[in-house]
Formats: sequence, structure tokens, C-alpha cells
Amino acid sequence: METRLLNSFLTVLRAGGITAAAAELGFVQSTVTTHIQTLERLVGTPLLDRHPAGVSPTRAGSLLAEHARQILDLEERMLAELAATEPSGPIRLWAPESVCAYWLAPALPELRAKLPDVSLSLFPAATRKALAALADRRADLALVLEPSLNPPGVDLVDLGVQQLSLVAASTSDLPRNRPVTPAELATTGVLLLEEGCSYSDELAGLIASSDPTMSLPRFGGIEVAKRCVAAGLGVSLLPTVTVADELADGRLVELRPPAGLAEQHLWLAEPSSRWRSPAVQAVHATLTASIPRF
Repeated sequence: METRLLNSFLTVLRAGGITAAAAELGFVQSTVTTHIQTLERLVGTPLLDRHPAGVSPTRAGSLLAEHARQILDLEERMLAELAATEPSGPIRLWAPESVCAYWLAPALPELRAKLPDVSLSLFPAATRKALAALADRRADLALVLEPSLNPPGVDLVDLGVQQLSLVAASTSDLPRNRPVTPAELATTGVLLLEEGCSYSDELAGLIASSDPTMSLPRFGGIEVAKRCVAAGLGVSLLPTVTVADELADGRLVELRPPAGLAEQHLWLAEPSSRWRSPAVQAVHATLTASIPRF
């Protein structure tokens, strides 16, 4: 059985359909269809249930997917061990936008100098997407921000607490000598990041408890939120490292957040059952040593 057939099958499951999988793999649709049909002939049973929304695995398909991941892991290990003894090859790291821009970017020169044969690619993503990428073999490592975390099949290293700042425009008349209340935030307006951002979602929950009828807008990325806050459109809860310059020069001011927000920890995650290549081990060790604790 050719491993490319297994890779196509797993991609179809991840993408939810043959057309999407073909686009991801760079194949024409008929090639992926042929791969699936070949697999089904080999195993003697249907592997996919087809429906208007896409495809889902049959019982046999789910079993094959489990074994296919193990086979592809073994193939990856074999090739890595035969090719070199030093860490080398591509590593895919998924992490929140703030971590990519403010922590990983400054650390990359050191990592590149230490591991010249390792090619690290960064993929900005919130927790749910990052953990899904680990499970689907699209990520080798992930950094996630959560108060606590215990996903199945994932090994975690706690890299410490990330400080958050509730920021407003310098002209804001919100109090600075006490915590701002959820009701005051609801009246002023809050600029939330994309859904799936744990601290932003938690703040939204506090405000909803004060005013369940209020619909808060989402502003996507940190840079957009910062500019909108500076323009006086509301307040936002952001990692302190991302607003340090604006706080220092007075473009933004820091408020005391409402009580009840949990501390956010940065976690380094990797699949517990997958073989760790020398490159993965080296990047893991470098990140653990170089990412600052807050």
C-alpha cells in the first residue's frame, strides 16, 4: 500500500471533501478520487460516507485513519533517521498572533543560528485551530494561550503566565484607580479579538453577564484592535507585550480590568503518541529555553 494513498485519504478527512483535499494537495480532483477508490478496493469496503455537506469516515474509514497516521509517522521517522543525524527539515509551528509577532520573531535569529538546517514555518492560530492542526498532522508543535489545558493525546509544557492589559485611548474618562466594572465596559464598548481567543472570549462572557442583550463586535487581529482603541472606539484586553510601546508613549492608557479574569498561561503542545524527530526535539528545547516567562 502506497503511503501517498494514505496521505490523500487523511487530507480528504481533514478538508471535509475531495475537491478541497485536491486543492490542498495540488492534485486534480480525479487523482484524489482515484486514490480513495484504490484504497477502498484494497481494503474491500467503503471508507467514506458521502453527503451534501462533504464526506465523513465510515467505521472502517475511522479505523484506517488511525492506522494511517501511525504508518506515516513511522515513514517520517525512517526517512529522518536514514537521512541525517543532525536536526534538519521543516517544522510547522502554530501559535497565537501575539506570540508569533512579539515572542517568536525576536527568537528566530537565535533559532536559525543554532539550527541552520531546520526550516521553521509559523502559522497564526487560536487554540482550537492549533490543537486540530496537531491532531491532523498539519502541525508539529503548537503554542496556545489558555488559563488551563488538558486535551487528550497532547503533551504540554507550561511556559508561564502571560500578562494582559486592558487598554483605552488616552482621552478615556473610565476610572483608573479601581477595576472597571462589566457594566462600564458594556457602556463604553469593547473591541474583542476573533472568536476562540480565550481571554477575549472570557471578557465577552463577563460583559454578557452584565448585559445579555449586548452584541459585541469582533475586530480580528491585535493591530486592528490597537488602532481602533487609540481612535477612541472602545477598550480592548490585549497581551501587555503587544501594547508596551503605546503605553510608554501615551497613545494608550492601562485600566484595571474587572475582577474574575483568569490568568493566561502559554503552553507548548505536541502530540503525545507521535514520534519526535531530531528537529522537533531541538525546536522544542530551544523554545522552552528562549521564550520569556511573564
